[in-house]
Amino acid sequence: MEVAKGGYREDLKKFFRSKMEANVCRYYKYTGELSIYEHREFEFKGIKRGSRFYKPDFYLPIPKRWIEVKGWFRKTDKTKLRRFKKYYPEEFFKLKFIIPDKYARDKANGEMIKFICDDLGINFEEIISYKEIEKYGGLIPRWE
Repeated sequence: MEVAKGGYREDLKKFFRSKMEANVCRYYKYTGELSIYEHREFEFKGIKRGSRFYKPDFYLPIPKRWIEVKGWFRKTDKTKLRRFKKYYPEEFFKLKFIIPDKYARDKANGEMIKFICDDLGINFEEIISYKEIEKYGGLIPRWE
């Protein structure tokens, strides 16, 4: 599955960093769930070096939650998420992850799951598998 390919999506009238993010937006639109892309940037006050800001991919107001769509984690992504948990614990509690396939048995997926569950303390059952969302792709116009 190709995850990357940032660019402007004419049907959504927005720039997305990946086709996975664009498709997640299309999915929320299809289900009628209000989602706002890159709604808010959180600042880590007092941090002078490295990751000083974090912007979740989506904000869903009803019920209030943040969505992070991840194909893989870079070192800076991990730092941002650890700092988000430390500086904004109430908001971090509302954060959900969408990853390509939470049941895949490859090393990269195992490392993603380990980081989310062990380092961040997220319950495995709360992780959303993009593969499940992808099943609706045939019903959603402009799915990539």
